[in-house]
Amino acid sequence: MNSRFLFCVLLLVCSFSFFLCKTTTNSENANSNPVIIPVGDILPPPGGEGEVILNERGEAVPNSTSELPFFQKKSEMPNELFRVYLASDSYQVRQIRSTDKIQRKPDPGGDELAKEELKKFDLISFVDDGYVSIGLNTNTGKLEAIAFDRRVPRINDIAKIIQNDASRWNYEHLSKDGLPTVTKFLVTYQIRLFASKSRDEIKQMLQKKK
Repeated sequence: MNSRFLFCVLLLVCSFSFFLCKTTTNSENANSNPVIIPVGDILPPPGGEGEVILNERGEAVPNSTSELPFFQKKSEMPNELFRVYLASDSYQVRQIRSTDKIQRKPDPGGDELAKEELKKFDLISFVDDGYVSIGLNTNTGKLEAIAFDRRVPRINDIAKIIQNDASRWNYEHLSKDGLPTVTKFLVTYQIRLFASKSRDEIKQMLQKKK
């Protein structure tokens, strides 16, 4: 009697484990974008209710208190689609709107190069912002126009890095015929520099340049 009972219990446990694994696999396959589990408290999406957020790897991420404050804040510009945090040790992207129409193609190699470009400016602790306006060709979906909008970084060389970075992006258009449905949008950048030299060292560098 005890052997029969034990056999039934083991059978139920195995059946439940199989069902659980199958359910988990199906739910993962249902979404082509991997989902990142949040660490902090959940916040409303910055792009508005119902918007999906994607990171630089194309993974779906929630807006939460564990995100950078730059990523957390509500977007007041309806045409703002992307936010980029760029530092010599970090390259992060958040697409906050229209992920069902257009997506940035991951480019880890280009992301690393952007970090390397910024490293040479790590002289003083400094944070700046810039808004880049993007225009895509209505037929090919390729970059057609790029310009600064609203705010330009105060350091000219940093502005060039931002513009070059936004120029290298490629996009996947998710319409049925592959034609772009989103062709004009904003990319907001936040640049972070770290202090690597003293004031005296910086003065000496400037004197040598003069």
